[in-house]
Amino acid sequence: ANALKQQAKSHEVFRSLCINVAQVSHRTEMNWKMKVLGYKKEVIRPLSEARAIDAGANFLGELFIFSVAASLIIAEQVRSRSQAKRQRTAVDDRLDELENEMLERKEEMEKLRMERDLLRDEVDVLAKEADTLTGVVMQMLNADMKRRSIDWGHPPAQISAELIEKFGNGENVDSSLRETMKSSKEAQ
Repeated sequence: ANALKQQAKSHEVFRSLCINVAQVSHRTEMNWKMKVLGYKKEVIRPLSEARAIDAGANFLGELFIFSVAASLIIAEQVRSRSQAKRQRTAVDDRLDELENEMLERKEEMEKLRMERDLLRDEVDVLAKEADTLTGVVMQMLNADMKRRSIDWGHPPAQISAELIEKFGNGENVDSSLRETMKSSKEAQ
């Protein structure tokens, strides 16, 4: 404010600006006071040149300080809003990514469930076929063993439950079957 007062004293244009600002400010202030306090409107005397220069310089100095403070507050507000907006955008983008990933994972899980169900169905079908084939093979073996035993005059060999279980588990039973046949012939 003191620097502004010195400038007002040395520069004519700035001095007239300070005087005009001070006179307008003084008239406005007095009009408000009269309205608020309920006085009759009177003629307002202008300020003296020295008081007008001081008041105008003070007013302009305070206006400058206020405008700088207001500018800083507005700039900080704009900066914080833009930062908050960037953060919200980043969070929203990340949420969108996570939602998309979740949907993809759900689709993958559904595909895997469908594949698992198909594989279970295939395994069930294959197990039924294996049981059927096992029964057919066992019937054929029993029939063949009975036929051979009767043709050769030997009583039929009995297939053990252990051999049937091995065959059912998919093990090679050729050698065990030969041994059973051989032992059955020797026993007679």
